Amino acid sequence: MFFFRILTFFITRSPVARRAALFGALFLATAAVGPELAFATDIKNVDIAIRNHDLFVTTGVLYDDDFLNDMKQGLSKELVFAFELYSIRQFFPDEYILGKKITVSLKNDPIKREFVARIMDGTATTEKRFKDTESMTAWALLSRTVKVVNLKELDPATYYVKVSVESRIRKLPPVIKILLFFIPETEFSVWRYSQTFTLPLETR
Repeated sequence: MFFFRILTFFITRSPVARRAALFGALFLATAAVGPELAFATDIKNVDIAIRNHDLFVTTGVLYDDDFLNDMKQGLSKELVFAFELYSIRQFFPDEYILGKKITVSLKNDPIKREFVARIMDGTATTEKRFKDTESMTAWALLSRTVKVVNLKELDPATYYVKVSVESRIRKLPPVIKILLFFIPETEFSVWRYSQTFTLPLETR
């Protein structure tokens, strides 16, 4: 009872808390329907290309209407793309070799008409402004290409790349986060594997 009194206190006095409580209620309602309906987002095919001994991976996010509608309502999104290179081993678990991450931050303010996408790869940050939600989301998520490694650095073996995408829910104020502890910090997490390739490469 004491917990609910505190929660009511914050909700009645804080617009942020009211929005957080509403989001929590919507999340629980969605979860009750079933996980298969909650997240319809997926990853596009993972394509690999080799140019001048460099391994490039191209992929993208196939987001659904709910994801786009959240953006149109002013919700910020942060997605983390992880590119992990593995070598295949016959009698042991596949060996993790290396990985790279890029963070995609999407900020949407429909009132101010501000639509900003920011791409961070750990060494550089690219920021671009758009006129609407659709063009911003398409540019940031539909196709991303990352240089993973120079093949000269790898030993002879058979490899593949695992691409995972995790969407993080916008961070809440600490007090609200404690009160709404039942809300997960991850909106969705999906992954897909590339085709395998073997080193040394066959010469034609």
